[in-house]
Parts: sequence; C-alpha cells; structure tokens
Amino acid sequence: MLVRILYVLGIVIGLYAIFNNLPFIFKVDFSDPTLAIGKILVSLFPVIAGAVIVYVSSYNLYVSFKKKN
Repeated sequence: MLVRILYVLGIVIGLYAIFNNLPFIFKVDFSDPTLAIGKILVSLFPVIAGAVIVYVSSYNLYVSFKKKN
C-alpha cells in the first residue's frame, strides 16, 4: 500500500515539474540565440525529467495493480 502511495506521489511530482516549467519554453525571446537556447535547455531538462518520472511511476503503479490481481 505504501509503495502505491509513493508511485502516486511520483506522478504528482512529475506533473508538477512538467506544468511548472513548460510555459517558460514558449516565452523565450530569440533576439540573442545563444541566450535563447540556454533558457530553453534550462526549462526543458525539468520537463524531460518530469516526463520520465511520470512514465516510470505510472508504469510501476500499473504493474503493482496487475500483479495484485
């Protein structure tokens, strides 16, 4: 039971990381391309990490429910 709660917490944290950093990717000013790429990467890394956390947590939550039955 505790493991499933941790999986759900991982999904929530991953979604927070995605939705908290996603808008900054689209608000970049391209007047200085080097600075724009840096700002995109700074916001893109947490979005990718959040997506991986959501994927792994949701897959493990699915497997834990499937294994129970």
